Amino acid sequence: MVLRRDMSMSHADFFRIFPRVVGNSPWQADDDGVTLEAGGGRSLHIRLGPQGERRIANLVLPRTILEFEFDGFSDEDARQFLDRFDRSFRRGGG
Repeated sequence: MVLRRDMSMSHADFFRIFPRVVGNSPWQADDDGVTLEAGGGRSLHIRLGPQGERRIANLVLPRTILEFEFDGFSDEDARQFLDRFDRSFRRGGG
């Protein structure tokens, strides 16, 4: 299963927060993102596209397209990982 997401984050934000998502699971950074060994023959490669920016009037936000490639994950396992990923990268405001 391959999924793409357009995220408001820099590469530095990704690498700062990603360890919270995976906890003690082994992962490694590579040339284009990270690879996570999830156990049970499952792996996940997250590719980071080029870092850009999104402009809304005078507001400038970082922008990166992420591509998630799940190998050996059931649909439910992938959904649970993405839920954890979303909670970790959620930003509050107000």
